[in-house]
Amino acid sequence: MSSPRRHTVITLLRAVHDAMVDELIARLHAAGHPDIRRAHSSVFENLDRDGTRLTVLADRAQMTHPSMSELVSAVERLGYVERVRDTADGRARVVCFTPAGRNLQRLALTETAEVEAAWLERLGPRVGAGLRTALLTALDTAEAEPSPEAVDPGGMAGR
Repeated sequence: MSSPRRHTVITLLRAVHDAMVDELIARLHAAGHPDIRRAHSSVFENLDRDGTRLTVLADRAQMTHPSMSELVSAVERLGYVERVRDTADGRARVVCFTPAGRNLQRLALTETAEVEAAWLERLGPRVGAGLRTALLTALDTAEAEPSPEAVDPGGMAGR
């Protein structure tokens, strides 16, 4: 008989994230967008209002450029984004929301707020109220600390 599996904070945060995204996707399907998939969130979550270059999208999503390009093409075929010339550099292109994409973004933001509220309610008023603040504090602290690569660029410490 095996011992109960221990969940790390990382796996718990990932599981909650996945469950929240699944709930959001189900709500979008119910609202008339059955073509939206979980993977598409990597495009929508990282796209700036006025458009974003593909390389920036890939960086933000921590994906390779070819993978993001393929994903953007899929979302483009659905009619939610388009690639247009960058006004700052006519040689470059940016990914922008189409009118249908902006409508979907507005709906997704509303549904996201409802999903978040439901999850915070599950945690109870005391924990739920402090969660966002605690997570933002943790992120701010982590971003202020040097990365292990910056401290030990060659990964040679302890050798």
